[in-house]
Amino acid sequence: MSSNSLQELLAEVKAYPDGTDLLITALYTAVDHFRRGSICTPFPSEVFPPVTTTGNKDFPALKRALDALPPVHVLLSDEALAKLPPQALELLKWLLLNPARQRRFARMSLEDLIRQLRERGGDLAWLHQALTGQKAPSYILQAMNTNAQAPFARSVIAYHGTRMENLHSIIHTGLRSMSGTRLQRNGANFGSGIYLSTRYDTALCFCEPYATWRRSRFGTKQRALLVCEVDMEKCKHVEEAGSGDAQIPETYLLVSSSDGVRLLYVLLYCDARHPQRSLRITPCTVIIALYIVFLLGKALVETLKRPRYY
Repeated sequence: MSSNSLQELLAEVKAYPDGTDLLITALYTAVDHFRRGSICTPFPSEVFPPVTTTGNKDFPALKRALDALPPVHVLLSDEALAKLPPQALELLKWLLLNPARQRRFARMSLEDLIRQLRERGGDLAWLHQALTGQKAPSYILQAMNTNAQAPFARSVIAYHGTRMENLHSIIHTGLRSMSGTRLQRNGANFGSGIYLSTRYDTALCFCEPYATWRRSRFGTKQRALLVCEVDMEKCKHVEEAGSGDAQIPETYLLVSSSDGVRLLYVLLYCDARHPQRSLRITPCTVIIALYIVFLLGKALVETLKRPRYY
């Protein structure tokens, strides 16, 4: 890799360290999953050509390159980047600098997220309570759109719970309808399309934790919830959704095509790397401690009362 490309890569990692971590983690999780053949899209074929004997995607080579990557904070120097194996370096370039599908994410605070959602309108009093309670996200990353997009004429904020292994494909190709395909994981009870909910709690129920990249700054077991902007013109009406008497719940949205959904934020829910046990002092704990002190004091008094023989 040329020195110019190396400096460009270094600048990208420094500008978006959390986004770099997210992109690596999403790819690693897809590659490490047993459904890798169908969910690892796009695949870096230009870096890892198909296996000569079978023509299959070279997942082992991709996995080795991912395993060679250190934590993102280590990559913040040109010396560390230059020491990477050639394929690992080319993988980072493919993941971060491809102009056709460059994706950038920046970490933001919960307060900024709530403020931005309020600016989009709507009654979000219930959302503030949900986001700041026990179900609050561990990290929030905002999608930084590199291309200007025309606003939807009529839109609404909605939430989509997904599995971590699907995140790589969603980030790079968008949310897509998997209804009626082998990739469908939940029943399409109200017809074919992309399912979202206007309720945070409802979408959160569809997030499942999964072991991810062990060097991620976000932890090694994560869940992901997507906050999206939905084009109401692309939402199916009840009579169009499906057959029979199935009715779309009021808090559900069924979008007919992927261009009707835009990813705005990724909310991550993570297990702590090194969970610390908090010391809880309860009345019972105090009583037990006092009783132990009493027994020790009593034993000491009995010892002092014993006659001494010289």
